[in-house]
Amino acid sequence: MKFSFALFALFLAFGCSDPCADVAGTPTLTLAGSSDDGSAFELFDDGAERTLLQGPQIGMHIWLQLRLEGFCPSGIEVDRRVVDATDALVEIQRSPLRFTEGVTPGSFELDNPIAMQVCPAERPVVGETLRFSVRAEDTRGNVDIAEKAFVPVCPTATCEICGTP
Repeated sequence: MKFSFALFALFLAFGCSDPCADVAGTPTLTLAGSSDDGSAFELFDDGAERTLLQGPQIGMHIWLQLRLEGFCPSGIEVDRRVVDATDALVEIQRSPLRFTEGVTPGSFELDNPIAMQVCPAERPVVGETLRFSVRAEDTRGNVDIAEKAFVPVCPTATCEICGTP
């Protein structure tokens, strides 16, 4: 009986440890893109051209990739938006995300990039400056907001649905 109680106590001690105990540093959210096939984390300059990609249905999307540092790895909520120069909403997503360990200690990246659909939109978006606007918050109240502008461009005539400048 003593052995099973000791084993149970050991399980509680390690099984219920605080997943946020090792979190250090200022919460930082980094926005990036991905390669066309969605397999790579690609930093890009603010305002850079980003290629529109055909989605599984009729829409065209831009890849969004995230890296989080200084956040508790459990219970991260991320609000993702694409807005235009007047802050009018083009796309919004709030569904849960899955993160994996990042390339630097204490960082987390998305398992897969997010396809942010930018068209069909209410108006043409090709050549227009749009902006990712992302807010991340963990269960401890750590928050960071990041924004990065981009310009959607057509790889071929297949994105005429998005309009041309």
